[in-house]
Amino acid sequence: MFANKKGGIMLIKLSKFLSSDSKCFIVDESLIIDDEYFLDKTNLKNIVKLKGEIIKAEGDLYFEGTLKYAFTDECARCLKEFLREFEMKFKAEIVQFEDNESDEVQFVIKDGNIEMDEAIKQLIYLSMPMKSLCSNDCKGMCPSCGANLNYEKCQCENNLTDPRFDKLKDLL
Repeated sequence: MFANKKGGIMLIKLSKFLSSDSKCFIVDESLIIDDEYFLDKTNLKNIVKLKGEIIKAEGDLYFEGTLKYAFTDECARCLKEFLREFEMKFKAEIVQFEDNESDEVQFVIKDGNIEMDEAIKQLIYLSMPMKSLCSNDCKGMCPSCGANLNYEKCQCENNLTDPRFDKLKDLL
């Protein structure tokens, strides 16, 4: 069972699953992030889709799934704002105590519940691209006049050269 909010915390309730003979628990939920600072810093839309399964294996618990989210980004070439949808696959250990030395993604289980807030935010931070393009064929902006070359052809003379190669022009 999933509880989206309890005092502002996203929880997955696993008590029944842990005491059952089931080997798999399906998670398919939309999470609402209400941390204004996080939303402002990432330009994230506040709904995140979490889908996957919790697996019991030899006394250990693991989560395998995907995280889908959308955020407003700025194109690195033309500076246009656009909505980017992102999906990431991940695996996580479900542990009793967080191991700060581990490189693995960890969800901490406490009293039969997993608090998802911090883990989901960390996954989003780590998966966000350093720079984005509005499209793969974005032409960018003219370095001289600043015209967006996706929408207009600039009137600049295309004679920008690297001054280190000016002497080579004399050979032609």
